[in-house]
Amino acid sequence: MKPGLAELRWAYLLFALLALETLLVAWLAPQPAALVLVLPLLAVQGVAVWLAPRIVTLVRGHRLLKESFEQELDFARQVMESVDHGLTVLDGDGRFTYVNRAYAQMLGLPASALVGRTPFEFTVPDDHTQLQEGRRAREAGQASSYRTRLKRTDGTTLDVIVTGTPQWHKGRIVGNFAVIAPLRELMDDLCCEERRQA
Repeated sequence: MKPGLAELRWAYLLFALLALETLLVAWLAPQPAALVLVLPLLAVQGVAVWLAPRIVTLVRGHRLLKESFEQELDFARQVMESVDHGLTVLDGDGRFTYVNRAYAQMLGLPASALVGRTPFEFTVPDDHTQLQEGRRAREAGQASSYRTRLKRTDGTTLDVIVTGTPQWHKGRIVGNFAVIAPLRELMDDLCCEERRQA
């Protein structure tokens, strides 16, 4: 069913009821008084007829916009979840608001366990300086890349390259995005590329 079609049917039913009411008033009321009673009803019906298509168009547009937004959001989630590298979104306080599956797997935790926490909790303490410098650069509106080590739940560490960019909204920075790539995979990719070129 097309968006707004149900609303349009209800509007037609309302018009039919108003028309029936007008006929009943005209038929049951004494003749001189009937005209005085029918004129306001006719005016209301005229306004309703004028408003109905506009309301249906508005409802249809809102519903289509909502469906389009949901499709785009679903597509964006699919893209972010299908990427092999870790993707994170941090708010202005430096807390995760989104973490994709690949990043969660790097740490050995479910993604839901990471939301609301900070990258400092999962980074080797000796590397916190790099995190702070990267955050300062993004707060200044610049992208940054740095090498760091993640603490995994099994007690091991994972060398990664973090590339972060500021997240802008209405001319101000409200957080940042980061791509986290295991250094081992990057080195393997570079070696394969060098072999292909040789």
